[in-house]
Amino acid sequence: MAVVVRLFAALREAAGGDTAEVAAGPLPEILATLCERHGATFRARLGYATVLLDGSAVDRDSDVAVPDGAELALLPPVSGGARRGPGR
Repeated sequence: MAVVVRLFAALREAAGGDTAEVAAGPLPEILATLCERHGATFRARLGYATVLLDGSAVDRDSDVAVPDGAELALLPPVSGGARRGPGR
């Protein structure tokens, strides 16, 4: 079994897909593995992303153990929406 990593928005674009699988281990090592795998653009975008471990936010620098079967979600900040103008 592995850790499933769900990638969203700019991180999905940088990785070329919406999921990745990595071996269980300390969070910083998992994130380093993803950066090595996906390159400099991914690393830069990860620097401002929120990290969720099984739905709960965690500090990306914490030495939390990510077990087999866990799910990580990497969410860069998002903005946008409908722009309201005259007549809307």
